Amino acid sequence: MAAENGTHEGIEVSLQELNDINTEINVIVDQLVDEEAALHAKYELKKASLYKKREGVIANIPKFWLTCLEKHPIITSLIEMEDAEAISYLQRIAIDRSTENPINYKIEFEFAENPYFSNKILVKEFDFSKKDHAKVINQKIDWKEGKDLTAPAKKEQGSEESDEFSENEDASFFCWFNDGNGSELADLIANDLFPNAGMYFAGTENSDDEDDTPIFDFGHSDNEDGINGEADDAESEEDAEDAPANKRAKRD
Repeated sequence: MAAENGTHEGIEVSLQELNDINTEINVIVDQLVDEEAALHAKYELKKASLYKKREGVIANIPKFWLTCLEKHPIITSLIEMEDAEAISYLQRIAIDRSTENPINYKIEFEFAENPYFSNKILVKEFDFSKKDHAKVINQKIDWKEGKDLTAPAKKEQGSEESDEFSENEDASFFCWFNDGNGSELADLIANDLFPNAGMYFAGTENSDDEDDTPIFDFGHSDNEDGINGEADDAESEEDAEDAPANKRAKRD
């Protein structure tokens, strides 16, 4: 073999050349990922009128979005029992994409009158214009007295807005709305759960179909280390099994 016949120095040079080539290949792969993400976002924007039409149909189905969230193999592991009670008032999820740059969007959760908070709509906004750096804008949740589901995480972290959702496996799902990061969960909601809501509700979306639904990593905010049980598009029901044991126990 050539490697056996070559000198140690020659092999080192070849390995360095191989590494340089791989680096150039990775640059092209990164470009492909960016272009795929932009194309996906562009066509999601084109589907806006159909999503609006779907919204009218969903309005006639009780607890539609709670069911979708609970049937999602990854998101379900992030929902505590009391979270589910609050989410049962969820009437609408909307993804409001920028017409100038559709990879940027707002995620809106619209609720009926409920005993937990006074907000009609909870909003979390993401700007992915700068590669590998997501700008995140949170909206404060106006909790009703004694109903703040995020209070335990706030007490532990000692701040109103921090990374309690990312760093605390016991954190309420609603901590995500105040978290200083959250782009990975946003990606799951905007590019998987929302487009495939009908399939998740019906229970027809499974690991065999995962490759049909690309999940794109647009980058992280400065203080984002990832969500518990970090998810990518190669993981499905195994992620739910790997979720924090205490959350699984609460949901069994």
